[in-house]
Amino acid sequence: MIRSVIGFSPPASLVAMLAFAIIAVSPATADTIIDTSDQGSVTFAQYDQVNGATQQWAISTSGGTTTITASGSVEFSFSGAGLPFQGPELAAFTLTASSTQIGSCGASCGAGDSFDQFGYTGTFSFTDEGLDPGANLLSGTFEVTGSPSTTGAQLNSNIGSSGGGFDASATAGNLNQLVLTSTFLNFTNQTEEDASFSLSSLNPVFGVGTVTAGQAYPLAGPFDASGAGTFASNPGPTEVTPEPSTSVLIGGGLLSLGLLRRRRLIRQ
Repeated sequence: MIRSVIGFSPPASLVAMLAFAIIAVSPATADTIIDTSDQGSVTFAQYDQVNGATQQWAISTSGGTTTITASGSVEFSFSGAGLPFQGPELAAFTLTASSTQIGSCGASCGAGDSFDQFGYTGTFSFTDEGLDPGANLLSGTFEVTGSPSTTGAQLNSNIGSSGGGFDASATAGNLNQLVLTSTFLNFTNQTEEDASFSLSSLNPVFGVGTVTAGQAYPLAGPFDASGAGTFASNPGPTEVTPEPSTSVLIGGGLLSLGLLRRRRLIRQ
């Protein structure tokens, strides 16, 4: 009887399967570049409310502390090349921040005058409610890194206006004023990060309390508002490719080895 032998010898098979597992894992750790331009900030994400008429933000002042909160369902989108996914993604948005700093007006805090209030600390997050429920699409932390009157996140509006903004940024010399994180993006080696929230449909229109030498807190409120936002960095972040489980790949390789050995024995 002629016996045919098909397959690798056990040591060679084991080496081949383990090598396959290692090779399969290695590419998964590589990042896909979204934008590495050093010519300025790159907008990499934005959001809008699911229903633009929904009142989402609240601003109130009590005892010298102004508190801003926001929550609701939004449509969150990454923008640029190398996207983690295409199109808007349903997400749960939350934000909370507070400041004990008095705001400053451009002149006398009269009608139409500008208003700026620094010193906000807090956090925001966009949690995926679509393709990957619970994943951190984007989150950030606001910090006061120097004088509270000039650092931290900033509220701005105009007296009597139905709009406003809430902004935070980090620069090469002040990286901790805004720190961004994401399950899908890598923010290593950033020299600038920006989070810009646009408020509209303020109800009632924006106003301030007692004015002292061109300074005041927002009225006790609360003011309600709709919101949208954009997020940028320099350079643009890189996309993180999820790393497959090494143990799963090796396990699959060993299973294939076992099947090869079984076939060889059967054909002997």
